[in-house]
Amino acid sequence: MKPKVIAILGPTASGKTSLGIAIAKQFNGEVVSVDSRQVYREMNIGTAKPEGVWVEHEIEKGGSINQLFGARKMFVVDEVVHWGIDLVDPDEDYSVAQFKQYAEQKIKEIVQRGKLPILVGGTGLWLQAVIDNLDLAATPADADVRAELESRPLGDLFAEYKRLDPAGAEFIDRENKRRVVRALEVTKLTGKPFSEQRSAGEPKYDVLQIGLDVPREELYERINQRVEEMVAMGLVDEVRRLKGKYGCEIDAMTGIGYRQICEFLNGNESLAEAIQATKQATRRYAKRQMTWFKRDERIKWITPGESVDELIKTFLKK
Repeated sequence: MKPKVIAILGPTASGKTSLGIAIAKQFNGEVVSVDSRQVYREMNIGTAKPEGVWVEHEIEKGGSINQLFGARKMFVVDEVVHWGIDLVDPDEDYSVAQFKQYAEQKIKEIVQRGKLPILVGGTGLWLQAVIDNLDLAATPADADVRAELESRPLGDLFAEYKRLDPAGAEFIDRENKRRVVRALEVTKLTGKPFSEQRSAGEPKYDVLQIGLDVPREELYERINQRVEEMVAMGLVDEVRRLKGKYGCEIDAMTGIGYRQICEFLNGNESLAEAIQATKQATRRYAKRQMTWFKRDERIKWITPGESVDELIKTFLKK
């Protein structure tokens, strides 16, 4: 019998974190964060990383720390253990293939502890990689092709990618030059659209996917409010510190919020313009997230506040 896994997904600011914690408390679970930005240390406010505490493991009888948890520390949010947070420094690369391997190991450990693995996040490809056991064999980089692509403007690159891979262009972060370059590079080297090069294998888990469907106007209000709260919490200072340590050119700093505040710190925009640009980019990202998730007919959609108790109980019994 395949291990049972719950997946909580949806667009940014839809309430995934709080729902994941509530389910973990009720059904004896641990959360695996599926967020391509929360893996970076030091990037807390702009990634909406949940507030928690790092707890040292105590050695239990009959096993070592590594056998029990696979790490010396665990991140606890509102009494619920969270994995997938603060895995690498901002200047380190971290791929979907690396995350898939990490998540599978964590799911194995959680199941061994007799608990329920709960995937929580909005990074669609990362979720799909785990749920559908995607084959993520990498195409080696080509220095000449990459150099030629990186020399061109982002708008030109995206236009070409949209022509060669219209389906992939619907979901890619079109403002992230590194990702557009990589998608174009693979498409050119293989002669096949980047979006079609991930094949699903035999699923390793029995997964219940629960999606949060927030009315668009309400979602946009939540996004706008969240950005305002991030600024009030010190987003500008966080970006200023990271800029001083790593610069604004690394991949991690191209994330929404970070790149816009970098524009302000570089004197290219006013703070008000950077805040407005962050809100707009986040709304666009949320739209792309929903476009991605709505393709999957297996997802059980709920509205915020709707109970999922019976849905989960029925799933766990089958």
